[in-house]
Amino acid sequence: MQDLQYSVRQLVRSPGLALTALVVACTGIGATTAVFSVIYAGLIDHTRSRRRTGLFGLRCKARRARRIGSISMGARSVQVRAAPQLVESLLAMDYHAMILTGHDIPENVDAIGLIANGFRRSRIPPALGRGLWPSDAVEGQDPQAVTVLSYKFWQTHFLSDPDVVGKTIQLDRKNYLIVGVAAPRFAV
Repeated sequence: MQDLQYSVRQLVRSPGLALTALVVACTGIGATTAVFSVIYAGLIDHTRSRRRTGLFGLRCKARRARRIGSISMGARSVQVRAAPQLVESLLAMDYHAMILTGHDIPENVDAIGLIANGFRRSRIPPALGRGLWPSDAVEGQDPQAVTVLSYKFWQTHFLSDPDVVGKTIQLDRKNYLIVGVAAPRFAV
């Protein structure tokens, strides 16, 4: 109680200091709130689904595998998609290493096999060209030999060439048609 009385006496003795402290505190709180609101609206909330309920990530691991991978684009993804009362849509991908061939020195690269609706589901348009289309991977058929380059790979290996769409790249001694370049913020 004595501390409160002392504080009130000090505020009465120097009202200018009290008013300055109050204005600085309010400005700091307002600025912090404004910055958080901009960051939240631009970065955090923008990447989330409009329907916040029902967004799940599934990981599958084979009994003898050491590495945990995402749900494969094979039989497991077909089984999950076959349950429409449980799953509205599916974004499936496989992570694997490939060898960039067709150059003097082969190079190991990380590749992501993405289900054909992957770019549409992310709602992030590609930087160049297009994403993968359902016609690129018709169920029951071998997928088309097309690829979308990551933005960083495009910058480092193709020196940001804007005419890269339509060219081919050789991975594991197989030619793939480059149909697009993913946006810089596209991350799976």
